[in-house]
Amino acid sequence: MAADLNGAAAPTPVCEVVGVSKGYGGVQALAGVDLAIHPGQVHAIVGENGAGKSTLMKILAGAERPDGGELRVRGRRTSLANVEQAGREGIAIVFQELSLFPDLDVLANLFGVHQPSRLGFVARGEMRRRAQPLLDRIGLRVDVDRTVAGLNLGERQLVEITRALLAQSQVLILDEPNSALNASESERLFEVVRDLRGRGVAVIFISHRLEEVFRIADVVSVMRNGRVVETVPCAETTIKQVVTAMIGREPSPAAARVHRRVREGHPLRLEQVSVKGSVEAVDLTIAPGEIVGLAGLDGAGFVTVLDVIFGRRAPDSGTVTLPSGKPGPRNVAAAVRAGVARVPADRVNESVSLEQSIAENVSHVTAGALGRHGFLLRRRRLAERVVRQRDALQIRMASPWSPVKQLSGGNQQKVAVAKWLEADPGVILLDDPTRGVDVGAKEEIYEIVRRFAQEGRVVLMSSSELPEYAQLCDRVLVFYRGRICGELSSEQITDHTLLEAINTGEVS
Repeated sequence: MAADLNGAAAPTPVCEVVGVSKGYGGVQALAGVDLAIHPGQVHAIVGENGAGKSTLMKILAGAERPDGGELRVRGRRTSLANVEQAGREGIAIVFQELSLFPDLDVLANLFGVHQPSRLGFVARGEMRRRAQPLLDRIGLRVDVDRTVAGLNLGERQLVEITRALLAQSQVLILDEPNSALNASESERLFEVVRDLRGRGVAVIFISHRLEEVFRIADVVSVMRNGRVVETVPCAETTIKQVVTAMIGREPSPAAARVHRRVREGHPLRLEQVSVKGSVEAVDLTIAPGEIVGLAGLDGAGFVTVLDVIFGRRAPDSGTVTLPSGKPGPRNVAAAVRAGVARVPADRVNESVSLEQSIAENVSHVTAGALGRHGFLLRRRRLAERVVRQRDALQIRMASPWSPVKQLSGGNQQKVAVAKWLEADPGVILLDDPTRGVDVGAKEEIYEIVRRFAQEGRVVLMSSSELPEYAQLCDRVLVFYRGRICGELSSEQITDHTLLEAINTGEVS
């Protein structure tokens, strides 16, 4: 038996990687990684986007093959050809980017190819019997006969987690498992993780929310530039020390809030906008050059407001007036033509195509909805556009023709932004713009958002991370049960005031 981090005898690792390396073209994702995972332990893996976390997890889960090094399961050297083989070895993963089948119902997604049968027929009754206790435990209350396409992002994330729990694995990899979950859903997930740890399951927890890491994890490993640079018990380190290890230097002080000058021009205006069952009598006015936050609990109505401005929902009453003076769009195509852009929270299903190249993604809006490039898309022109956006947004890539799936999460998000910048929108709607993005990439995206305002664009944003409102917004409109219950000025925006306001509907 090996020694653990405290010098005591530790059980044999349930899985470990030794000297693992992996490259994609000219990018070295992993450069000799050593990592041991022990049973009955929550082991957090943190690092900036591009540090190699997701690549390492894919290798552990059989979704990728390493170029060098070895993988050991329960002390035995092995080679995992695919996710199914990893499952037979007792390793399951919940990917950050969901891998569900949207046209199948929830029950079919929960069991996949492992559906129990009786007399040659799928035994859906048996599937329900097995699934229901876990669905109750995780807090997912949906009709299991409903297709996954009809679920919201948080519900789909819970389906993915429940599917992994049904496998009863010895190693469970959670890659940003609660990035789309609200606070109560996250708490239920943490309770499940603690229960699994008590049963001797090894849980690998990937998160950019370091406060959560220190709440749930026993051990944290920090990755930087494709290597594990530090592994330490959480009780023996601090968030500040972990951040320093992640970026390789002392963290810089937070930037002072900038008071932006509102530009001349017509505002975006909503007057008495109502959508039955969602929002009622919403009034808001956003001037060019402003960054305005929309905050509230899930279902409070702010997402519906973004949908209305982007033409995804039609208001039952009230009016929307764009900065151009034209009425609000009736559909998404009309919104794009009117200069309205939206970067959604679910970047894989709604924002970028992972299998397509960066160039194809960047040209998607201008070539598709706007039809600016004609029928022939010249490679040289497309490459020039990508290079322009690469330089403007600091996108790290090997080539304009690299598939988006080879980029880190932060760089994928920048590609999602780049395709809209090519259309030169006047109104930009940002729904959780840094979901699944690390500390360093967040700061880069913050600068991009600030630049939008400096250029005189109207910017509306929502976020699942309350500190982002203070970092970016000139003011925040608080939604409560379908109405705007109050407004916070830049000086009033703190985690405390926001948390109190969105939970009580009272703004001091």
